Amino acid sequence: MGDDMSAPYSYTFADLVTDRDLVELDLSDVVFDRRICQAGAFKATAHVTNRATADHVAKVIPRGVGDLSRGPGRTVVHIDRGGDLWGTYIIWRGDPQGDERGRITVPLQGASLESYPAHREIRRDLVYAGVGDRDICRDLVADMEAHGSIGLDVPAGPPGMPRDRTYRASEAATYGERLDQLAEVIDGPEWMIRTWRDAQGVRHREFVAAGRLGQDATDHHFAQPGNIMSWSYPADATDVATSYQTRGDTPNDDLSAESEPLLSGIWEDPRYRAAGWPLLERTVDYQGVTDVSTLDAYARWWAERRSGMLRIPQVEVRLDESTSFSPNRLGDSAALTLVNDWFPLNNGRPTFAHRWRIVGVEVIPVSRSSGQERARLIFEEPTGHPATTTTTAEMRG
Repeated sequence: MGDDMSAPYSYTFADLVTDRDLVELDLSDVVFDRRICQAGAFKATAHVTNRATADHVAKVIPRGVGDLSRGPGRTVVHIDRGGDLWGTYIIWRGDPQGDERGRITVPLQGASLESYPAHREIRRDLVYAGVGDRDICRDLVADMEAHGSIGLDVPAGPPGMPRDRTYRASEAATYGERLDQLAEVIDGPEWMIRTWRDAQGVRHREFVAAGRLGQDATDHHFAQPGNIMSWSYPADATDVATSYQTRGDTPNDDLSAESEPLLSGIWEDPRYRAAGWPLLERTVDYQGVTDVSTLDAYARWWAERRSGMLRIPQVEVRLDESTSFSPNRLGDSAALTLVNDWFPLNNGRPTFAHRWRIVGVEVIPVSRSSGQERARLIFEEPTGHPATTTTTAEMRG
């Protein structure tokens, strides 16, 4: 490890349903990330150097066809950093392979537990009238668990904003899709699945829904010069618009009658047109929605959050052994200071000194292919950009 002061990592593989340990493996090329309201990715490689390591890796990826006792889709990896559980990822793919020199490797790919609801379909009608959106989130996960549990705890909390939602089994939508849609309205809930270890060493999986995850008052500080290794502040208009509408399903139950999908109104942030922006149009689909007011709420969210160009800052940092930040702290605010030729000092004071909210993180641990631990922090689009200032998108007739 040389002079690196980062904490050591370990990778324990376990059964998805029972969480029974299977094996601990030495991995290289490890990269994993986490996001609020999204599944994070996991990639790594297991090197098979002899028969003994092959037997260990075979506890995760079966050698033979028809071995249902292990394998992708039913196995997770717990990532431990210096004694703290930094994430749990479902292994969705393993690819044992060998080259002409006889070297055998097993690349692994997976996604955090937030990916699991996207693999479960709602197979009974669920109707919510005036129910808080956070309570709807919790009930969706509780219903998913009731018909095939992976051991998720669903603690109670404030109910959230009252919403009307109807989810039909005939729509074959996933719990993940519905959770995503609940987050895509103004003041919609944020959610994630946290894994942690209690004082007795028992691992827990907890579904958390809140109006806003994380804390504003924290001790996370990142600076250049200092622990910031690199930074970027992109301006991206690739996949955005200045005028939005959303499209649902047809409200006509008579399949013999000609009908068209329901459309929301056209919603725009008026400041862009006033500032001379061109008209950029986009329609977003919401399967199963047959209520115009719900479609309008989705369209308004897109108009307020995804109009014009996006400015989402990212920094790559060094994390010391006792860092105050971990992936379970997503949503926290952090102090960020940059001093360089792009952001020079002004009368001895930084021109770039902000406190921004961390909404994603990608971690590259120390391994044989990476001599230094790195973490790429993704911040919420800063307040002050039009998409996050207090405004109301307007519906254009």
